[in-house]
Amino acid sequence: MNNIGGIFGIIALICILYLALRPILQVILEQFSQKGKTVPDLLEKLFQFLTKTHRYVGFIAVVAVFLHFALQYQQYGVIPLAGLIAGLFLVLQSFLGFGLTKQKDEERLKKMAILHRILGFLIIVSVLTHRIVGI
Repeated sequence: MNNIGGIFGIIALICILYLALRPILQVILEQFSQKGKTVPDLLEKLFQFLTKTHRYVGFIAVVAVFLHFALQYQQYGVIPLAGLIAGLFLVLQSFLGFGLTKQKDEERLKKMAILHRILGFLIIVSVLTHRIVGI
């Protein structure tokens, strides 16, 4: 395969889309709860699985992005701006995510959680921009 860096980009993209499922599913579960309906077992188990694997998939995404960056730069000698921004957002997101697990102050935890969600959205936007526009 002559573009191994692209494979790591695809792995990172799959991981990021996987990570985006968690907040989407969380909103769906909250809708069930607000309407007083019972959450289907399959959705509950899927959410639990996503929650358990969230940090590991995030770590894989960061490693894949670093490899993608290094190999693509080695082959093409160019750093697309949207890709660089997406990668930086992902690294910041991982530090923020691990910081959430260590946070004791409830108010600060809430603010960090909101920032974590906003960054997640910005990662999706920047990755899609990188993939679609190619910048």
